[in-house]
Amino acid sequence: MTDLDLVRRPAQVGRRVGAYLIDAAIGMVVLLIAVGVFAGISFGTGGALPLPLAVALAYVIGLGWFVVYTLMQAGAGSLGMRALGLRLVREGGAVDASAPASRLGFGRALGRNLVWALGGAIVVGYFSPLFDSSPWHRGWHDRAVGAVMTDVAGRSPVPSPAADSGADAAPTSPASALAPTVLPAAPILPVGQAPELGGWSPAEPPAPVRSTPLASGVISFVPGVSDADRLDQPAPAPAPGLPTVEVSDAPPPVSGAPAADRGPVSGAGVVIESIDETRISTGERPFARLVWDDGTRQALYGRTLFGRNPAPETGAMVSPVRDETLSLSKTHFELIPDDDRAVWVVDRHSTNGVAVRRGDDLLPLEPGERTRVRAGDVLVFGDRQVSVEVTS
Repeated sequence: MTDLDLVRRPAQVGRRVGAYLIDAAIGMVVLLIAVGVFAGISFGTGGALPLPLAVALAYVIGLGWFVVYTLMQAGAGSLGMRALGLRLVREGGAVDASAPASRLGFGRALGRNLVWALGGAIVVGYFSPLFDSSPWHRGWHDRAVGAVMTDVAGRSPVPSPAADSGADAAPTSPASALAPTVLPAAPILPVGQAPELGGWSPAEPPAPVRSTPLASGVISFVPGVSDADRLDQPAPAPAPGLPTVEVSDAPPPVSGAPAADRGPVSGAGVVIESIDETRISTGERPFARLVWDDGTRQALYGRTLFGRNPAPETGAMVSPVRDETLSLSKTHFELIPDDDRAVWVVDRHSTNGVAVRRGDDLLPLEPGERTRVRAGDVLVFGDRQVSVEVTS
């Protein structure tokens, strides 16, 4: 394993400051030595080497050191960065684990240093890394050239949810090695489309209408949802991998006209007795149901990321959230189930944070720490909120 395989950790701000101080001290020593040498030559020769020329030569030496310093940054790191285990890499190789890590290169390193100098001229540029609320703390100079300061010594935590140290703390279950890189978005069933299925969302799009049911008893007609005019059409070839639903053998509820008016429907004598008894053929059940502030209901079947445009992660579903006021971060928070079907929420270092409303109390979350969600809790984030119904 090379050093470039280890650049998945963000460098801590304190160690970055320490590396800059070390490099600044080395540059100052080099410049002072050059000034001393050339000034000594000027005075020792009785002015044969003019003092202004001696100072100019000293600054040429300082400029040469700046070029050497930039070359080191572009490669394995400057002396201060090497001493504290830091490395500059291109943005894609550090933030995206699927992209190959690559060193910054001389051109980007030079541009980064020039932007750093220009930002320092107005003082506020020195503090620009503090404006980034993500764990990477990228300053103006980093963003200008697509650079990321990483930790190759392994002293900084990986940017993932940390375990809660309180009473509700529990270890995070590792993602399966066989889990796909990107899972489909968590399903959402808008209110009003199927009142008889209130509170439940299918994991897959509804199967095509069939004129006859499968031998396993799959529902071929749902009153109020299926198109009765298409009932007698020939059944299309079944798509591979479509989920089936196991149901009980009770008469179906009919909305609107009586069942006799609809004509005989082969296999329509089955109905979902209870939403809690609904099963996907694999036996999977949602670990929680969400009720959004606009009335939309959503079922969750695994670790799910929420935000304005969540970045895909291995072993996690993504669920984009409508954000008309731009109050949400790209990946704002996530909900995680454990083996006991308990639900945990993690603030993914969002700009506006996440709070849990439990009764009359509003509890702000610590970024990166897991907090247990109880039935009836309401998550408040940005200008949106969602109520969590934890299933047993």
